[in-house]
Amino acid sequence: MSRSLTRAPAAPWTRLVQGELLVTAIAAAVLLLLGIFIVWPMVKVLWMSVLGPAGLTLGHYREFVSTWRLFRILLNSLAVAAVSTVLTVLLALVLAYAVTRTTIPGKRFVSLMSLLPLISPPFLVSLAFILLFGRNGVVTRWLGLGWSIYGFHGIVMAQVFSFLPQAYILLANVLGNIDTALEEAAENLGAGPLTTLWRVTLALARPGLASAALIVFILCMTDFGNPILVGGRYNVLATEIYSEVIGLNDFASAATMSVVLIVPCLIAYLLNAYWVGATSYVTVSASASTGARPTPALVRWPLFLLSGGIALFIAVIYGLIPLGSFVRLWGSDWSLALTHYAFKSTAEGAWPVWNSVKLAAVSGVVGTALALVTAYVIERKRPPGARAIEFLSLLPAALPGTVIGVGYILAFNVPPLSLTGTLSILVSSVVFWKFPVAVLAGINALKQIDPAIEEAAVSLGAGSVRTFGRVVLPLLTGTAFSIFVYFFINGMVTVSAVIFLIYPGFNLGSVAILNQVENGYPGVACALGTIILGIVIGTILLLRALVGGERVAILKT
Repeated sequence: MSRSLTRAPAAPWTRLVQGELLVTAIAAAVLLLLGIFIVWPMVKVLWMSVLGPAGLTLGHYREFVSTWRLFRILLNSLAVAAVSTVLTVLLALVLAYAVTRTTIPGKRFVSLMSLLPLISPPFLVSLAFILLFGRNGVVTRWLGLGWSIYGFHGIVMAQVFSFLPQAYILLANVLGNIDTALEEAAENLGAGPLTTLWRVTLALARPGLASAALIVFILCMTDFGNPILVGGRYNVLATEIYSEVIGLNDFASAATMSVVLIVPCLIAYLLNAYWVGATSYVTVSASASTGARPTPALVRWPLFLLSGGIALFIAVIYGLIPLGSFVRLWGSDWSLALTHYAFKSTAEGAWPVWNSVKLAAVSGVVGTALALVTAYVIERKRPPGARAIEFLSLLPAALPGTVIGVGYILAFNVPPLSLTGTLSILVSSVVFWKFPVAVLAGINALKQIDPAIEEAAVSLGAGSVRTFGRVVLPLLTGTAFSIFVYFFINGMVTVSAVIFLIYPGFNLGSVAILNQVENGYPGVACALGTIILGIVIGTILLLRALVGGERVAILKT
């Protein structure tokens, strides 16, 4: 028995044409914004690095290579990044393997502690290490050590625990999806536990290991906060760029160093692509069995002690921040008081934190709206120029925050678009620097939505804007809130780009923490850090309560 369905009349031709024109106009506007806030600052950096008194020249680069001090700083950056990357990936591998592939107790605690640094300024780890191992640190004074945290080893220690979450997330996702039947098959063929781990598990985790190493290397290479706090006399490129801009006002040298800083990151990307290659690493099939297998006691308990000890140490690190905000004088007067929360060491008081909240909120709203529209244009509409939009949207992933800051100073300090001294330049730096992850999150969410739903709306006469607002957007609520949280967190904790862009009367909490540590007020810095942590954690918990815990996640950075 058949029945005929009455199809609604198709949308009028004029409405379809208007919808296509509107989509094209939106795509053009997005492309223009990406060109202004991503391409133009990088062009200005490149131009400044080759501009000399008599025209274009490579003199700045020749001076960099021929000056031993500057070349040594590049080698310092490479050494720190290489050592930090190896240690971070190894540590993340232990934690990810313990959580995803074994039956150790306390896995939830290990996972939460591994992710904790994601929601705090990265240099809070350095601040905690100063409280532990600084000249007045608890461990230093208790053991009477002449050794302190400052120098190469201090930067490495701080970077390992600062960037552990990024590596942990990638490795946990990869290891968690490996079919346990493959390991069982290897063992049935006579392979021992170590052979199975090396020849099967880690071999299949190769893409995750490569991606984790790449991301951590770039983060360490471009890190600013940790080297400036615990680097001592061990200079790296990121801090040297800051000195050239803020201390010497030498933008030509800063631009040259910025380009030099980008080169190792691009080389690392190419090496990563070559190492992974075109080999297939498919581990999940329709019949795949993933999850933890029963773990022998000889492996389970040592792994529990190791991973649990690392997680407990992270908890101690972040527990020291609120404790340091209550101790009257760290290292000599251990009585507890609220003195540091009076912020008597600075005329700004706690206003930098509230400025950070303002920046984070505006960045969250603007970034979320722009990211979802961009993702919709790329994934669904694909107008002319869609590939250019996608490429430019992902480009900032390879750009260090320090370089972004220098580029924004050069690009927006003069007409025709003078934004220096406004909130707009700070919002733009946060939104467009962190844009790639947000756009990818939107694209991945749209891939999970059946296009037939939108086609049905269009067939009933809805235009592109109405379809997006009334059909697509409600289905992206969870993703939208996750993207908002992502931008909000970065607005609260970012420092490497915005430290060049803050203006008199509008300091930020993350920058204020650095200033207080440098001026010898670690207790006030701890108070500011505690407030920032409280605001970020409170915002995440509030959104998860309002929208639902399963619909709001912290995106990978």
